[in-house]
Parts: sequence; C-alpha cells; structure tokens
Amino acid sequence: MATLRIRRQRLGQHFLRDPATAHAIVAALADTPPRVLEIGPGRGDLTRPLLERFSMVRAVELDERLAAALPGRLGSPAHLDVRHGDGLALDLDGLAEGGPWQVAANLPFSVGTPILRRLLPRHDLFTVLVVMVQVEVGRRLVAPDGGTGRGLLTLEAEAYARAELLFTVPPRCFSPPPRVTSAVVRLALHPSPAPPGTVERALGLASVAFTHRRKKLANALASIGSSDDIAAALVAVGARDDMRPQDPSLELWLALAGALPASRSA
Repeated sequence: MATLRIRRQRLGQHFLRDPATAHAIVAALADTPPRVLEIGPGRGDLTRPLLERFSMVRAVELDERLAAALPGRLGSPAHLDVRHGDGLALDLDGLAEGGPWQVAANLPFSVGTPILRRLLPRHDLFTVLVVMVQVEVGRRLVAPDGGTGRGLLTLEAEAYARAELLFTVPPRCFSPPPRVTSAVVRLALHPSPAPPGTVERALGLASVAFTHRRKKLANALASIGSSDDIAAALVAVGARDDMRPQDPSLELWLALAGALPASRSA
C-alpha cells in the first residue's frame, strides 16, 4: 500500500472516488459526438459512467499498470479502448481518428495547464472539453476582464472556446485527497475561431505583457518595439492610459496585434 501511495504521488494522481461527481461530469458532455477521449482514467470511476452513455470511449493512462488493469476492472466492454501514454506527449491526431471527439479528464494538477494548451486549439479534432482542474486554474479560465486571476490562460480559453466553471469538488471526493479544492470546467470549442496567425500574434503580445502584470500596458509591452509604435497602436485600438495587462478584452488584444507592425506583434 505504501508503494502504491508513493507511485500515485510521483504521477500526481488523485483518483476521483465520488460517483455523483463522475456522473455530473458525464452529464456536462454533449449528446454528440458519441465518442469521448478520457485522459487519466485511473481506476475507472469516471470511465464507467462514460461507457454507460457513449458508444466509444478511448482512455489514455500514464500508469502502465493501471492501463493494463482497467479493461478487466470494467468488464472488458467492446466500446472501451485503453492506451498507455503521457498526456503531455499524446498523438492527438492519431487518438482522435474517426472524430470529432469530446474530452473528459481528471487532469493532474502538475500538468493540467500544459495539456489544456494542447487541446484548446484543436477545434478540428474536439468539440467539448469537460475537465477537472485545480480550482485556481478553473477560476483563471473564466476570469473576467480586469479580474485579478486573468492571465494568458484566460485569453487562450476565450480565443478557442466558451468556458464555464460548472462546480467545485472538495478534497474528500478523491483518493488520496489533495490539499486544495478542484473545479470542473466545460469548454465548448469555437468551430471557427479567429484566424490562427491573428490569435498567435495577440497571445504573443499578451505573453510579453503578463510578465509585467503590475505595469501599465505601454510599459509592459516596451520590449517589443519603439514607444512611439506602441503608443500609437494603443490609441488606435482605444486602450485606456491606465490599463494593465489583465484589463483588455480578447477583442482588444486581437485589435492591438493588428495595429502593431507585424514584426512587432509576434
């Protein structure tokens, strides 16, 4: 038992053990498409209700022993495909063949954000993501303009999806219990997001600015070009003089990327 605990901690796993939470996650998914990719199934507490509702569940598990045991634990259903793999290095195109797919995941706290950053731009593969994350990450995903938790991840979520924080989940619902509360977030991916080049330029600008989030916007962007170019672009898009990086909407960041010379906005 001690060895299993150490292994869980090394892999950052907190297994969901509350059936009500698992069913609520499944209920947050859409009726179609009927295919769900589950990342990090663990012992199958979420996989089981997914199998009850959907015609195909593909589960990717980092722990090789858990991956090998999962089909037998669930009765070896024909519509379950379990694969051993790392959520940070998934071949998304291969996993989502025959798509589109939905995604359900209890994401490890240590890698939740990088995995989301891989999934969000892939509207060609996925329609809806329903994910369990640390509550602070969940709040960042839905932070409003000017909110203290607003950051680059917020803008990425807005650029690629419509995000809703559905509910929080207390530590007692997991084994072993984490030290913090979790949150379930639903992200409905935009079928036609803004042109990729425009989004990438806007997010690149925001990434620079958020490294100096206490500064006013003009100063936070000082490293990307001349102060005259930056000032002119900010005026052109209607940015207030007192704006800091967390204040602009996604639309303003997109406009700013278009207002700056291309060499300065990447």
